[in-house]
Amino acid sequence: MYACDYLESGFLNALRGVTFTAPAKCYLALFLNDPGESGALGTEISYAGYGRMEIVFSEPAATNGGIGIQNISDITFAAPADAAGTVTHIGIMDSLVGGNMLARSELTESLVIGANEPPVFLAGDVLFYLTGNMSVAYKSRLLNVFRGTSLTGVTPCFSLWNGSPEQAGSELAGDNYARPAIAFSAPSEQASGQLIISNATTTTFNRPSTAWGTWTHSAIYSAASGGEPIYIQPLVEAVEIKKGYMPVIDPGALKVGLN
Repeated sequence: MYACDYLESGFLNALRGVTFTAPAKCYLALFLNDPGESGALGTEISYAGYGRMEIVFSEPAATNGGIGIQNISDITFAAPADAAGTVTHIGIMDSLVGGNMLARSELTESLVIGANEPPVFLAGDVLFYLTGNMSVAYKSRLLNVFRGTSLTGVTPCFSLWNGSPEQAGSELAGDNYARPAIAFSAPSEQASGQLIISNATTTTFNRPSTAWGTWTHSAIYSAASGGEPIYIQPLVEAVEIKKGYMPVIDPGALKVGLN
């Protein structure tokens, strides 16, 4: 499945301090064509008795090299009295009627809905997983939005690490070391359809009065101290942070999107 604009925007704005409120329930909807990034471009199937079906997801777990959720039980729609068309896409909605689309997917095989044939999705058929540089903690937090847990807005900070914070790395330390806050721009849509945010202002560390160590990984954290990693990025080449060397991140150089 692919994240839709509503989910992408909600996640990215959480990194701008705005809490993304989770829906009380999620619903599976059937479409005769691609609903698109906005979720508004598709034609939802319609026949007497059809209605979106509630979908309950599993807890986030390791899946396909990332972290994913899937429907925990079979989902059976009402059977149409007559042939109702061919379903090519599905969407996860936050409302039984109208509302917002969180994610969408093209079916591996189109589903021809014949007379008296109820559409059925078996447990595990609807799978949504996240890969990329987002931390395991925040992949789980975002996926839990589908399970009714809101994503709290944060003031993100930039941090320097020797090794990944998810693999027993250690944060650099020394006189004057502190995580600077990151001021992100509003989400903007790229040519690919993906929404991204970038640092709107220069992100500057204090000038070290002692050596801080070897910088191998950058991490966006959810707080100025403690907190959780949000995004982790290894450097192409390690950098020794020596006395007097002040790391500076130029505006627009730090980009974040939902993979």
